[in-house]
Amino acid sequence: MSARRIFQLALVLCFFAITIIAQETGTEPDPIKWTIKSHASEPVKAGDRFLVELTAQIENGWHLYSTERVEGGPTPTRIAIPSGQSFEMAGEIDSPAPHSSYDPNFQVATDYYDGEVPFSIPVRAVANPSASSNRLRLQVRYQTCTQTICLAPKLLELDTQVQVVGVETDRKQSETKAGIEGVSAALAIGAMVPDFEFTDFTGKTRHFSEYRGRYVLLDFWATWCGPCLADIPHLKETQSKYRDRGFEILGMDSETLGQEQVEPGFARETQARAREIVRSRGVTWTQATTDTSVPVAVKSFGVNNLPVRILIDPEGRVVARVKTSSELDELLARLLNAKR
Repeated sequence: MSARRIFQLALVLCFFAITIIAQETGTEPDPIKWTIKSHASEPVKAGDRFLVELTAQIENGWHLYSTERVEGGPTPTRIAIPSGQSFEMAGEIDSPAPHSSYDPNFQVATDYYDGEVPFSIPVRAVANPSASSNRLRLQVRYQTCTQTICLAPKLLELDTQVQVVGVETDRKQSETKAGIEGVSAALAIGAMVPDFEFTDFTGKTRHFSEYRGRYVLLDFWATWCGPCLADIPHLKETQSKYRDRGFEILGMDSETLGQEQVEPGFARETQARAREIVRSRGVTWTQATTDTSVPVAVKSFGVNNLPVRILIDPEGRVVARVKTSSELDELLARLLNAKR
């Protein structure tokens, strides 16, 4: 086995170890704390400009990716002012120069931050008769990783008080929203998987029941999941080795897993990235789109971290949650040999 392959397997195993710990404790790491502060000279009126400082405090060992997108890399940090307010962006966001180095999670060079990172955001007050709040709301979408694992991208909303002339003060407390608060219980080993409908990457409506009579690996993955991408070569080998003996893979693209709100721009961007990964890495098995994969991941299998791979038998029952590539090989060799 090559040194590169050994390193890739080590990354996958490390990711699963931390995933298991998170599932056992019922918590997910929360390595970035965000704060927001307005530098407005209150009250402001339409046309006035001021700065808002958004600060990320990053735990040691973790990093936050920059605002620049890297082909085949992680989800970049995006900061936006949602519509319907008395405020809008008034220019480019200023931030420190990021670090740049090779990222083993994605196997490309990426730009990232660590420690404390201030983002200076220029804001302009605008006339908006329908606005009824003096709170400026910001949304930040970001992804954070260590050298060995990555968390799912998050969409976070923060707000701060900014008094606008003609708008009554809103005394509601600031709220922070992120992710899906809960997931359904996972189907147990031996349970029958309910038939589900999905849309494949060609736009065709499909049904899981089409796979009855074959062993199927449901591969829940995303472009932001480094271990998912690292294991593609092994999955290709496994598909080639066992397909003629009754084995298939169904890719379940889960780009928006754990995200309560998904803006259209982000959905289009991740959709394009997923298709590019499939094309450039020679993946030949069927892929289900994110909007049809994520409900299955959450409601049927209780998925809250990636990668997750679930082996289903020819009758449609759950055989196992496969944690490693070697485990998948052993299972398929035993099950398919028993069919002979």
